[in-house]
Amino acid sequence: MNRAVPRKIVAGFGLGIAILVANALIDYRSFVTLTEATDAVQDGLRARDLLKEIRSAVSSSEAGQRNYILTADTNYLENSLKILKSTKHPMSELLERVGDADEIDKTKQLESLIDARTAQFEGALNDVQAGRKAAALRAMTNSESKRILNSTDDLFERFAELQAGLFEHRTEDLQKSSRRALTTFYVATFCGLILLGLVYYLVYRDIEERRRAEDRLRVVATHDPLTALPNRTLLHEQLSHALASAQRYDRKMAVLLIDLDRFKNVNDTLGHEAGDLVLQTAAQRISDCLRDTDTMARQGGDEFVVLMDDLADLAPVAGVSQRILNAISGPMIVEGQEFHLTASIGISVYPQDGRTLLKNADIALYRAKEKGKNNYQFYSAQFDNYSVERLLLEAGLRRALDRDEFTLHYQPKVDIASGQITGMEALIRWQHPDLGWISPARFIPLAEESGLILPIGAWVLKAACVQNRAWQKQGLRRMRIAVNLSPRQFVVASLPQDIGAALKDSGLDATDLELEITESMAMNNPEQTVGMLRQLKGMGAHVSIDDFGTGYSSLAYIKRLPVDSVKVDRSFVEDLPGDRDSVAITKAVINMAHSLRLRVVAEGVETEAQLRFLHGEGCDEMQGHFFSEARTPVEIPALMRRSLRFGSPIFLAERRRRVS
Repeated sequence: MNRAVPRKIVAGFGLGIAILVANALIDYRSFVTLTEATDAVQDGLRARDLLKEIRSAVSSSEAGQRNYILTADTNYLENSLKILKSTKHPMSELLERVGDADEIDKTKQLESLIDARTAQFEGALNDVQAGRKAAALRAMTNSESKRILNSTDDLFERFAELQAGLFEHRTEDLQKSSRRALTTFYVATFCGLILLGLVYYLVYRDIEERRRAEDRLRVVATHDPLTALPNRTLLHEQLSHALASAQRYDRKMAVLLIDLDRFKNVNDTLGHEAGDLVLQTAAQRISDCLRDTDTMARQGGDEFVVLMDDLADLAPVAGVSQRILNAISGPMIVEGQEFHLTASIGISVYPQDGRTLLKNADIALYRAKEKGKNNYQFYSAQFDNYSVERLLLEAGLRRALDRDEFTLHYQPKVDIASGQITGMEALIRWQHPDLGWISPARFIPLAEESGLILPIGAWVLKAACVQNRAWQKQGLRRMRIAVNLSPRQFVVASLPQDIGAALKDSGLDATDLELEITESMAMNNPEQTVGMLRQLKGMGAHVSIDDFGTGYSSLAYIKRLPVDSVKVDRSFVEDLPGDRDSVAITKAVINMAHSLRLRVVAEGVETEAQLRFLHGEGCDEMQGHFFSEARTPVEIPALMRRSLRFGSPIFLAERRRRVS
């Protein structure tokens, strides 16, 4: 036997085995490397999802806190605490998933901040349950709470940046390992092209799958999964680029913040799946209204954002906004049901509105909602202060009754001829815990607009009746307490029953109650006004027309009203006796009222000259700082017990006391 052949065969076989072993080792090492990289990427993705879940929970808890501040509903506070506690499990899993020292450190910091926030919420809830609502509010809004919240937001941002860097680093490691494996495979191919080619093909295919997976992850990280639109992260990136471009080329740009009106009703009535279909339909309709150069994103929930850059003027902005409103308001059919939605749009423009375009657009959106929805509003700098103040006042109004922040002061009505006090007008005052005393001129219009005037008006009526009855029990002589009725109160059909209940609960006789309505209220619906006033008069209450002379009512109409007195508006009294027009109007009102057998009360009397003129013209009663400003209830008895007469030393002393 030729031994050379076996040796070659053995050598070839050995070489083949070596190639197989080498390729197997290389393949195994590549598999291990790629598996480790894959696990690292998957852990990173799961850690990112967990961080998003935790961040969403924290945001939901803060939203619950804001809703509690606005509504004083403890359900929001309890739900917020429950949400914070639900982060325990995700935090534990996150700690298991992270492997980098910085990640572990930031995870523990985040856990500590959430525990601190949870403790604050538990303390606030205990305060609320113990009746210490003000303490609870301070606990949730003090500097420590804000610090924790700011630290949490900052930590979330830094954590996200750290994860992005680690993800990129791990991807680079994967790519480097793959390149090394390919080089080794090429060397092995010199001895076994077929075997190495197969290995190369398998590795290359795996790498391509990893790259495609990375691309998909990148899309998921920057796009909304429901609508495939850019999400908040990509939106901020695109907005930054657009602002930089607009500044560089001296162009205008606009941000449209679009919110679907009453979208919650869709989820509540049709379910969340139907709500998702509505969002997709709305997104498509909005997209169809845009120019090719516009960018659209979904900010979250039912809010969409449109970036319109490279604008020469603002004309296209209004046109696009109106097209969007028209498109959204068209009928939608979901699951066989047809319904209609509307949208509200807030618009901010660069450079007029500065660089905080999203914030300003949000303020403009709030204004659009206030104006009845289904409209668009451009941002104005005055909206900013207005919105913040309005939110604060409205939230405070909703809690003011529960917290006993309202009080009544009483301004005397004085008989001009005798100087005797004939009655009091109840005037509401609001002691806000943060803003101090707030003028009725600021909060009464807001209460009217928001509908809160009804419970506030009911409280004023009841408190005034109770106070008058209390004075009578102290031995003070009987007098009428005047209560102003708001326009909303006056048109409520149950007003007579509400007044009757207040009188019954307080034990006050109806003849000791005076109800004031303005002349403009009386003119709004004459037939309804006459019917309502007759009911009130039938109960025995005294009825007065306030601000008389400003409503342009005719004598023929006034004589039909079942009223007892009229009050000359202070705008006429303040110019007496020097202004001829005011003199003529005041004389006419006094003569007309007396001809109808009505008493005349002048309000806003502040000087002796005004008082002497009114006395000379036969005016019956007066109110004003010349005699006394509005007083607290405890001051009234001493004032009542004095014998006050026109021109008497006591009357003058009272005036000097007020001036001093």
